[in-house]
Amino acid sequence: MTDIQDVTEEEAVSNLPFLLSMTQRNRTVWRIRREDGSCCLLSPVIQSGPPVDQEVIDQVEEFKKELLDTTD
Repeated sequence: MTDIQDVTEEEAVSNLPFLLSMTQRNRTVWRIRREDGSCCLLSPVIQSGPPVDQEVIDQVEEFKKELLDTTD
């Protein structure tokens, strides 16, 4: 991860696709500052594992429902 990069709200709005690309590829963190002094961060969220297949999620939800139905 690189240092936090400061940009204004106007710069962020006009260059959002670029900021998102840099956030994804280089794990760049952006501090977006508004004129009133407030700010927010645009930062990557690192996934801890591979994406879970929708079929697996459906099976887990079905098992959960069956389990809760039998315990009632």
